[in-house]
Amino acid sequence: MKKIWNLPIEPLEQRYSEDWIRWFYKEFYGRNLNFETILPQPLTYRIERGSFLDIAGTNYFKAMQIAELSERFYKNEVKDGDIIFLHDVWNPGLSSIAYMRDGLGIDVKIVGCIFAGTYDPYDFLTQKGMGYWGKHLEESWFRILDQIYCATEFHKRLIMQTRDIDPKKLIVTGHPIYPDFVKEGIEKEKIIVFPHRLDKEKNPHYFNTMIADIEQEYKNEWVCIVTKEVCKTKRAYYDMLQKAMISVSFADQETFGFAMIESVFADCLPLVPDRLSYEEMYYMQFKYGTLRECMDRVLEMINNYDWYKNNVLPFQKKRLLDIGTKAIPNMIDCMEKL
Repeated sequence: MKKIWNLPIEPLEQRYSEDWIRWFYKEFYGRNLNFETILPQPLTYRIERGSFLDIAGTNYFKAMQIAELSERFYKNEVKDGDIIFLHDVWNPGLSSIAYMRDGLGIDVKIVGCIFAGTYDPYDFLTQKGMGYWGKHLEESWFRILDQIYCATEFHKRLIMQTRDIDPKKLIVTGHPIYPDFVKEGIEKEKIIVFPHRLDKEKNPHYFNTMIADIEQEYKNEWVCIVTKEVCKTKRAYYDMLQKAMISVSFADQETFGFAMIESVFADCLPLVPDRLSYEEMYYMQFKYGTLRECMDRVLEMINNYDWYKNNVLPFQKKRLLDIGTKAIPNMIDCMEKL
């Protein structure tokens, strides 16, 4: 492996992409790897229109990245044995990279992480009707890519069940996440949070129903907070997680689940549906089946927070920390085998 051409997602305060840039730098330097990051000026640092990323902003940023990478190809700086690593392979520029690789006859490998796509019926792209062209485009990209890093076995199965792909290319590495946002001295309060985006597939309306039930049961002793409604910055969001005692998910789409992992690192008791990526990542004490069971578990956690925190949460935290901190080393190990 000669050189890694590192193509991050655009840095967005509302997402983890800024953290990923920093975490990959640390791991690459720690392994003494030869790498160069292509990080053009974004059009925006916020998600103004879109869900996971800004619709126009992300296409602008990716186009600028490909323009810079094309210049490196033009100047013969991209060599045989190099690796082009995309933090998100759902990238229209993949076709351009393959065009240059094959047209110039340069033996570079193309790898990267995958988060979602039109193969997921709950994804934003699918909801916007992009599946009619996304399916064939994704299958073309999967042929171009040499390795694809996904976070969970659930995500791998979802792709393989819906798309024509060589299963050997699709490697479960985990996704990187570290608890470096945790601050000392933040006191816990009687708060239950909904930490997700307010998108259809996250089912925020179920949390609104829970608020009514909690208020009826506990009057104003416990407070239910939707973080997206009150937290204006990422730091405020993290502080809210550290204040909260319980964090609840009702997601219909989750291939990894950053928000709930962050909740665990903030010493929130997580409560997740027993499906999706959650099924393989969380202990049974933190999973529920029906909505009625969810409410019953919340009441149980309210009454037994200290027991859960001392006897079960440390094991859950260790499991998720193990996944998050091994993800980048796993990816590097995969690249070195190419």
